[in-house]
Amino acid sequence: MIKPRVWLCSPDGVSPRRKRLRLSAAHNEWNHVGIALLAMEEGYFAEEGLADVELITFDEGSSELLDREAGQADLLAEGVVDIGIDPRTTFILEAKNQKKPVCIVAARRKNHAFVLIGQKGLQSVQDLRGKSVDMNHRGGATDVMMRQLLKDSGLEPDKDVPFLYSGGAMHDLAGVAQAFTEGKYGPAFLATVGGEADRLVAEGYPVLADLRELYPSRHDRVTAANEVFCRENPDILKGFLKGMIRGCRFVLDLRHKDRFKKIVIDAGFLTSEREQQSFDQLFEAWQERISRDLTLPMDGIQLVAEEQKRAGKLSSSFKVEDVLRLEALGQAQRELEAASKIAERD
Repeated sequence: MIKPRVWLCSPDGVSPRRKRLRLSAAHNEWNHVGIALLAMEEGYFAEEGLADVELITFDEGSSELLDREAGQADLLAEGVVDIGIDPRTTFILEAKNQKKPVCIVAARRKNHAFVLIGQKGLQSVQDLRGKSVDMNHRGGATDVMMRQLLKDSGLEPDKDVPFLYSGGAMHDLAGVAQAFTEGKYGPAFLATVGGEADRLVAEGYPVLADLRELYPSRHDRVTAANEVFCRENPDILKGFLKGMIRGCRFVLDLRHKDRFKKIVIDAGFLTSEREQQSFDQLFEAWQERISRDLTLPMDGIQLVAEEQKRAGKLSSSFKVEDVLRLEALGQAQRELEAASKIAERD
């Protein structure tokens, strides 16, 4: 059974007739829900007239990762939730291809700040042929991108390069790096830029690929919504996007690190040693990965759509334009830019 976890921002005095904005995240990890929680806690949503906001997510142990992500797309299509803050792009494209009422309304992040670190002696991605790579979870970001990197390098995942899944904790940066240097994890892994990756490179481990250069605009996750909700509530959608953009800009200022960390802790995260050890590195990586205004490059979605077509998951006639609803995003960006210019003059 999938077990939900819920946060509410619904202050006293809110009219029961006011529409509650229902948000969802497929992953109960602070780096998936943190910006939305920040926008709730700092009052960014409330300042846009969104005083009643619910955020629901699902514990890692309640189901398999891909099941949670597929379930999130279903919740959006059924209108059980209004907006998904971290859905996998492929599930949204497939749902739209099946004529379900879902749409993409903004980006989630700017890029993949990963580098592929190899054991000493390896020189290229092709050197992985015939070797088994370790991975914590099937369908996670590193699993998806490792598979795509292998395909684009002329290797067939599972056949040329077998995958071994441990089911270990997500985002265990220090643990994976330690196991890698001890020869217990590898022979290559995708590491978040900075922190452990920089240390390993300094120790002589080679970088076999830099995903920032190979996939500068690829968007495997997006911000998506129920299409009926978007059509009937454009102002609510715009207010949500303005709140999220303000949250992104907040965390892109390193001076706010301690305040953001407190919000994360108060929300019930960073309770394990693993989370505590990985927080600093993940937060610093956000400085490169987080989008300042949630701009969604068309080519980033088109790339994923073409991959899905080749895999037989989308019809050949599918058009990316049919799933995009970016009008509210453009309006949100313009209003924030205008407010910023007024603040500068004052």
